[in-house]
Amino acid sequence: MLVWWTILIVRCRIQGDGREEALLKHLQSLQSLSTQETSNLALQERSQRVLDAIHEFGKGQNRYLMSVGDTKGRQVEALVKEKKPKLILELGTYVGYSGISFARHLVELHPSSIYPENWSSNTEEDRAGYISLEKSEVYATTARGGFKLAGLDKVIKVVVGSSTPNLKSLRETLNMPKPLKFDMVFLDHLKPLYTIDVKVLEEEGLVGPGTVLVADNVVKPGNPAYLSWVRATPEQKRKSLQAPRLTTQPPVTPNPPTAEWETAFHSGPIDETRWAPDEAEGITAEGDPGLIYTSEMLDGWDPYTGEKDACEVSVCTGRQD
Repeated sequence: MLVWWTILIVRCRIQGDGREEALLKHLQSLQSLSTQETSNLALQERSQRVLDAIHEFGKGQNRYLMSVGDTKGRQVEALVKEKKPKLILELGTYVGYSGISFARHLVELHPSSIYPENWSSNTEEDRAGYISLEKSEVYATTARGGFKLAGLDKVIKVVVGSSTPNLKSLRETLNMPKPLKFDMVFLDHLKPLYTIDVKVLEEEGLVGPGTVLVADNVVKPGNPAYLSWVRATPEQKRKSLQAPRLTTQPPVTPNPPTAEWETAFHSGPIDETRWAPDEAEGITAEGDPGLIYTSEMLDGWDPYTGEKDACEVSVCTGRQD
């Protein structure tokens, strides 16, 4: 439990110290990012300038930014180019680094599609886009500023508010009729919410066969419960769901030795997935235990500390009734 509360405390402290507002002012002050300097640049070069500026800002004293970084980010970008998703959902916009990194490839992959700024009530239109959920209005404002500088403000739509309740109403918010679902989901928000939010996505049919889940920070600080859910078999998940729902947080399973990351959590702690944190705002979900995922880790490092970290990539390959 100490790990999760540490993360909560750090997140609140960072949110209130002004570094995100300072980042936006810094980006807007750079001549290299001005309209006259970037208007003739290709989207990839223009967006890369913004990414580089965000990264350099984060190297300053007391400027640590909670971003995916370039090492893991490049691997996820390669995954985007390989899988060619049309609709990507991000949980945790923060300052927009990951949004810029991943969304910039959608335009090249799907040049004829209609992007969020131009979505209409016509649910038959060929939609593509990057939807990002962010609880903090401060973070959302900073990210939107970066998206505009990167030339991606028409590609990315930011939805402000707590993730779990927003996911329950996301179909209505985006006018996404069933069976339309997200092709890729990037999780990089409050770590205890990963599991409950994926369960909500499963129940709402917003993820399913073919969807790729990418979860950041599964090594640092770690997320045993989430890894257990995506690595468990349908039988294991169904058996766990037969037990009463947990009303208090169980003891958190410790991270395994480095050599065991790839093989750990296939047998648990599945019981920890029955707990939903207070930040879920009273929403509970059992998910779709029949969904089958194949998972692998993308190794990397924290972009500023150099500590080992990784993204878990889980591809939904089908459903067992």
